[in-house]
Amino acid sequence: MSSPPDLLASYRQVRAAHDEMLTADGRIREHWAHTGRVLNDLGLDELLDRRDTASRLLDDDGVTYNVYGQDDPSSAPAPAAAPWGLDPVPLLLTSDEWAGVELGVIQRAELFNLILTDLYGPRQLLRRGVLPDELVFSHPGFLRQCDQIRVPGSQQLFTTAVDLARDGSGRCTVLADHTQAPSGAGYALENRVVVSRVFPSLYRDSQVHRLAPFFRTLRTSLQDYAPPDTDDPRIVLLSPGPWSETAFEHAYLAAHLGYPLVEGSDLTVRDGRVWLRSLGRLERVHVILRRTDAWFCDPLELRGDSRLGVPGLVEAARLGGVSILNTLGSGLLENPGLLPYLPRLSEHLLGEQLLLPSVPTWWCGDEDGRRHVLAHLDRLVIKPIARGAGPTAVFPWELSRDGRDDLRRRIEAQPAGWVGQESLDLASAPTLTPTGLEARPTVLRAFAVARHDSYTAMPGGLTRVAGSAGTSPRISNQAGAISKDTWVLASEPEKLSGFWLAAGAPVAATDPEASMSSRAAENLFWLGRYAERAEAMARLVRTAHDRRNDFQRGANPAGTECLQVLLTALTRVSSTYPGFVGAGGADRLAGPGEELFQLVVDEKRPGTLAHAVRHLLGAVQAVRDQLSTDTWMVVGTLDREIRELRDSDPHRPMVVQHTLSRIMQSLLALSGLAGESMVRDPGWRFMDAGRRIERSLQLAALLRATITVERSTATDSLLLESVLIAAESIITYRRRYRSQAQVETLLDLLVVDADNPRSLASQLDQLAVDLRLMTSLDHGSRLSEPERLVLEASTALRLADTAVLAGPPRADGSRPDLDDFLTRILELLHRTADAIDRDRFVHLLPQQSLLAPT
Repeated sequence: MSSPPDLLASYRQVRAAHDEMLTADGRIREHWAHTGRVLNDLGLDELLDRRDTASRLLDDDGVTYNVYGQDDPSSAPAPAAAPWGLDPVPLLLTSDEWAGVELGVIQRAELFNLILTDLYGPRQLLRRGVLPDELVFSHPGFLRQCDQIRVPGSQQLFTTAVDLARDGSGRCTVLADHTQAPSGAGYALENRVVVSRVFPSLYRDSQVHRLAPFFRTLRTSLQDYAPPDTDDPRIVLLSPGPWSETAFEHAYLAAHLGYPLVEGSDLTVRDGRVWLRSLGRLERVHVILRRTDAWFCDPLELRGDSRLGVPGLVEAARLGGVSILNTLGSGLLENPGLLPYLPRLSEHLLGEQLLLPSVPTWWCGDEDGRRHVLAHLDRLVIKPIARGAGPTAVFPWELSRDGRDDLRRRIEAQPAGWVGQESLDLASAPTLTPTGLEARPTVLRAFAVARHDSYTAMPGGLTRVAGSAGTSPRISNQAGAISKDTWVLASEPEKLSGFWLAAGAPVAATDPEASMSSRAAENLFWLGRYAERAEAMARLVRTAHDRRNDFQRGANPAGTECLQVLLTALTRVSSTYPGFVGAGGADRLAGPGEELFQLVVDEKRPGTLAHAVRHLLGAVQAVRDQLSTDTWMVVGTLDREIRELRDSDPHRPMVVQHTLSRIMQSLLALSGLAGESMVRDPGWRFMDAGRRIERSLQLAALLRATITVERSTATDSLLLESVLIAAESIITYRRRYRSQAQVETLLDLLVVDADNPRSLASQLDQLAVDLRLMTSLDHGSRLSEPERLVLEASTALRLADTAVLAGPPRADGSRPDLDDFLTRILELLHRTADAIDRDRFVHLLPQQSLLAPT
């Protein structure tokens, strides 16, 4: 038996580039020695298994990054939620290495804070000629509407991120600054959680600096920025919504910090203050952690066509009624044209040299800079000074001669809008591939957050590595980059500090009704509905498959007729017309396999199982800050099962059956999580109300599609059994009614028996409780409209005589009394759902700009 290959011996560093693990002469660096031995001892197969484990853990946690299919995301209807890529081999930094980086990151944050304070204040940097006017005023990140707006304290820049890379000598160089709404800190925390699970012994033995203190500082600092008129600030995280590239991170951070995740439509401005549209009332918001780009934040004063902002938000900030972090207008600091001026600005404002040099940059608005860029156009990276949608960097050596000539003309036509930067040979780090460890270019994003009169840096940060070998300067998630956990190795055991547990008087709990937006409540309501819709569809399709397996050869007339009734019921209950009912229905009844397959996997067709699961996932994504992380272990499996089935052979019914069984397990687990792990707060009530309404609708529609017509005794025997199976009541029925099945006793169990948790009566009873306990508009002593409708439906059930409803049919076999009764129940349930929507949820009219288009 041959010994496993030596992973370290086969590792080859990139020529002329610094390598994180190996020295220039090929020796392993001292701080990599222990990790290298562990990786080598584990071997390639084990490491690949652990990479798969990391992928499963990320999938279970629902970690995604939205990738746009075009260069301009604004032109794409919706991005695709791509799995978050993580290489399990961490990037290692010594404490000494990190100490230098940390000082440089903090210094840079302090410098940018002073620049920001001046440019939106006295503008002495412009008056004294330290910065050119054109560089500032021509940048779209400079928001004149935000002039003189300040937040409490001296630190006007709350958080910042810096993209760092090592050059050929190993020196850290800044590639870009992020001050608009820096992303990545949440992903870094998730990476740490996953890698520490994949390599628990290695992580423990390596004495890695923890990330938790950074996030505790972030949370504490947010409270310090509250306006002075409050001692108990309400803080929210403002997101552009689920289509944002980093939507996962927004929800993840909101849940981790314990703050509501809101969108622009959840907020409103009244009397110079910002309010959250919570359940039935408005709640004051004091601090907004902003993840929406500034120019989209206010359609009144900023971008008039924005649907993501809050009208009047700038005025509220101007009056001091709310603190917005990062401050509106901080995106100006992302201007790469500032980089050539930073050394002089550091000495001017801080009185010290810049610790972290920027990548050599020339601003074309400066005559000398423009000449240099045009003279060396073929070897510089060209960037516009304003970040737009999609990739913005241009690599002239990849262009044709005509393309370079066109780029030259664009620079000459508007020189102030461009910079040229040297292209660095980025340092490489070992990255796991199917063939071993491979050297890949890396970029580290480091983070800093304001604390008192300075900043605190996250120890490490988010490392991104190129998705393929080589030295391409394109390292971005949109371009397929993957991430690494970044380990700062402590020279001695790290002392725990800044504990979450605090002494002193008990802190008052936050009112859950006040912290939940109407939008979140609506998504929870639909989460319940889609979960129940998916479960009902899975049960009915599985029942139809079972009958098809029993009677697919057509030798049993009663079995054949029962199957046809179930198939037509599938179409009527799910409204997936034409299906087995409309045009071509007879052919599909004769060969139902393809239609049954599509009813499971076609997510674009309303009514199918896949469609319900897709919308369930959307609802969960919208309220993931309200749910436990275990929820994603369940819903992630749902999506994966349907994707895998979609790629399988539709002519193998057993594959569909096995998939349906696994989907049922996940849906039942989701129901169990909701029942056993969620606090009975208003959010749970909305979700449960959605479940009760949808289960009632599905059951009533199934009964109406199957038992309102009498058929032969043999057919009805099979059909009633099938209905009981689909309604999850067959065992109870057999135990209670040992004689032959009857419509009357079936109605007793499925309609009026309140002790059966699957009956209509049970659903309406619980729905009435949910409605009574929900926070809503004050109706005084009167019942709300949803409560009145549920009471009417419950009364109809209690007055119903199942013997009459199941009485002798007419000559044509129909049971009109039963059909009318079920139709009435369905109507009341639909009206109840509509009334909840009107009574509890806020639907804003489309915003329309009052400004003429420019």
